[in-house]
Parts: sequence; C-alpha cells; structure tokens
Amino acid sequence: MNSFFLTKYFRFVILFFVIFLSQIVKDDPFFGDAISSTSRAVNNIYNHQLLTIFYPTDADPGHPTLYAWLMALAWEIFGRTVFISHLFSIAWLMLLLLMFRKIAKLFLFDETLLNKASLLVLVMPTFISQGAMMLNTVAVMTFFLAAFYSLLTKKKWWFLFGSVLMVITHLQGCFFLLALAATDFSLSYKEKTIVNWIKERAFFYSIPALVFCAWLALHYNHTGWYTHSPNYGDIDEINTPLQFFKSLLLIIWRLVDFGMLPFYFIFLFAVVKNIGDKKFQHSWIVLTIVVSILMAVFLKNTIGHRYFLSLNLLMIISVINALQYFNKRSANTLYFILLLSLIAGNFLYYPGKNLGDGTIAYRGYFNIENHLKNEFSDTTVFWSYAPIANPSQLMYLNNEGIKTERINEQPIDSLPAIIQSNLNAEFNEEDKQYLAEHFYGKSYENGAVYVTIFLNPKFYPKPQNWKLREPSSIEIWMIKLKKKIKG
Repeated sequence: MNSFFLTKYFRFVILFFVIFLSQIVKDDPFFGDAISSTSRAVNNIYNHQLLTIFYPTDADPGHPTLYAWLMALAWEIFGRTVFISHLFSIAWLMLLLLMFRKIAKLFLFDETLLNKASLLVLVMPTFISQGAMMLNTVAVMTFFLAAFYSLLTKKKWWFLFGSVLMVITHLQGCFFLLALAATDFSLSYKEKTIVNWIKERAFFYSIPALVFCAWLALHYNHTGWYTHSPNYGDIDEINTPLQFFKSLLLIIWRLVDFGMLPFYFIFLFAVVKNIGDKKFQHSWIVLTIVVSILMAVFLKNTIGHRYFLSLNLLMIISVINALQYFNKRSANTLYFILLLSLIAGNFLYYPGKNLGDGTIAYRGYFNIENHLKNEFSDTTVFWSYAPIANPSQLMYLNNEGIKTERINEQPIDSLPAIIQSNLNAEFNEEDKQYLAEHFYGKSYENGAVYVTIFLNPKFYPKPQNWKLREPSSIEIWMIKLKKKIKG
C-alpha cells in the first residue's frame, strides 16, 4: 500500500484529480460569491482591455483585483469562456497544493507521509469546492502559505513575495498579515524584546502595509471610499460583544465542519501529550486565534468555510506530523479514519440551512436550471435573490442562462414568477409562507439543492399537477434553531 504513496506513482493521482475536477466543472458558471468577487471584476477589466484594475463602481466589494486582472489576461490570450476560467482556477489550486507540500516537507519524515498528507487535501471538501468556484480565495491562501513558509525557513524575500501579493489579492490579506506578525513575534519573544523585533522585522512588514495603503489610495481616488463598500452591508459597524461571541462560535463550527472534526481531536491530544512539532503547533494556534478574532470583530454574515481553508491545510500537516510518533498500527488506523471523514464531508449538508461554499453540493442547481429552461419560455423572467438572480453574462459569459431579476425592494405580490431555494438566504419564513399560500408552487430537487418556482395567479392560470416539497422534521427543527440563534 505504501508504494501507492511513492512520488513516482502519486503524481498520477494529482494528475487524475486535475483532469477529473476539470471535466466535472468545465461547464459550470460563475456562481455565488464568484460573481461578486471575481466575475464582475474580470469582465470589467477585460472590457477595458486590461487598462483598469477596478470593479464596476456600482458593484465593488472593495477587494484588490490581482487575481481578477490575471484571469482577464488569461481571457485575452486564450478566450473568454468558463472553461478557460476553470483551468485558470484549478491552476491556482495546484499552486496552493504546491505551497502546502513545501511546508509539509519541513515536518514530515519522508515522501510517503508527504503524499499521504496531500491525499487528504485532495479529498478535502473545501479544497475541492474552491477549485470549482473560481474565487480569489485560493490565490490569497497560496500567498499566505508562501509568507508563512518564509517564517519557518527564514527566507525573507519569500515573505515579501507572499505578503505583498496577498494584500493586493483580497482585503482579508490584511488579517493574515497581522496574524503572521503576531506569530513571528511569538516565535522569537524569548530571545528578543519587542523593540529589537521591530527593528529587525519592521521593513518586511512595512512593505506589504505600504503596498496595501497605495491600493487604498488608488481605490479611494476611483470610488470615493476605502474599504467600507456602500454596495455591501456586512461591515456597517463593528460587531457588538454578543455578535462577536456568535461569530466566534460560527468560526469554530467552520473550522471543524465537513470532516475536519477528527483532526482537531488528534491535534488536542497531541498538544496535551507533547507529541509532534511544538513550534508548528504554537504557530497554528497563534495564527488561528488572531485571524478568528479579527473576523469576529469585523464580519458577521459572510464568514465562509473558505476563509479558513489555509488554517485547515496547516492543521492537516500538524496532525500528520504528530502521527509520525504513534505506533504504526495506530497511525494507519487514525489516518484511515481521517481520510474517510473528509470523504464523507463531501456529502454532508444540513437540512434547513442555506448551502454555502464549503462543498460542491451547490452544483445540484445547474441541472435544475436546465429543467427550467426546458419547461418555461425564453421570455419568462424569474425574480429571486443572489446567487440565482444574476445576469447570464456574468455567470455563463453568454446569454444561455435563464432570465432573472433581483427582488430587492419589490413587493413579492407584484412579481409574476419567483424562484426560492436553499441557495437563497434572503427569503424569511414569512415570505415562504406567503408564497406557499398565495402563489402556485412547484418544487425541484437535485441532491442537497431544492428550487421552488412560484407563479403569481394575477399573471398565470393554475398549472396542472404542481406540487410543493414537504420539509422534513429535521429541516423544520433546523430552521427554528437558526431563527432562535439569530434572535
């Protein structure tokens, strides 16, 4: 079995993963946050012949646009298609895997363990989903790991490379920069005073900070605001203590979700029993605490699983490092449990909870959309919310998707046709009840995704044989629990 994990064979496992993922997602549109964070910027940059670095001003979330600009360059060279976009995204995913392996090599004894750790990454639900979604998250995580690698190896120019590119890829690059600084200082505080540490390291942190400030200045000159986007309301104000606590609980859930929980049990056991590399464990703890606190202070509704992808990649390294010190039988058994847990995580979803970016379960929507195109006329306009209500040109890069419009402030009783789904977060229970009681409804289900079409009797005659789905008791319980938690 160990011969399977020799690099001369395992490289074919990685190649198979790339080909398999490429074939599965090659026709998938930009979806979810990939529209607001990637597609809008890439299209704007491409339409300006690469001569801008900004989002459209009416749909700007505030992120720097290195990733989007590079994707627009790929379109310019190879063509503006979703397939090219997916290849670009998967190439970044492989760069992230490469950085993972460079760090893992520092703490694992041999290539067999390195490839065992890599296999865990390849079946990791959030790693797969980020490869499919074409988000700038993978790029910022890659640069973060490059910068962290430099802290471990004392390669200062690696740090400048990773940290500078990190802060011009995503706003949360600043969170990671602060976390790296805290980790850097914590690793040397016994040998150096804070004054000496600042004298030695200030240059290497000031450069990415100045680059980010330069971006803010350019962005302010273009839009009239720095980072607080008027288009998005998630950071209207710093969280209250109660919301901060709720956000921390949400972050803990994000960290252990989708098959990661057994890793944390082993990690805690290893820390308590002094098993494994103490420096690496210490680094992971500091990084996670700082990133989590910053996100809990500034974010509340958009704390996705993907924001913790790099931390969970480092968790995998730490756990495999610890397993080296277990007896062979125990280590193999625990590895098998970890592998099965991550594989099972790809099929996990929570009835009554909106589907997010942690797995590729959202892909069930695309087959349902094809059914809708066959059952309704090309002139039908469906009203909904994100991620469904987005222009086809931003999703498919053509006009082949269904026609949609955002509900926003429109009264729902005035709309002819409405799509409600567990992909939407904006429909409240009162909205759903009103639609079920006053509209004609038909539900479609595919995997974890459901979509319900509601037709307004003011505009449509009663269809034959239409039926609404019946939520399960677990789903109803989950909805009530979520409502109670949110208050």
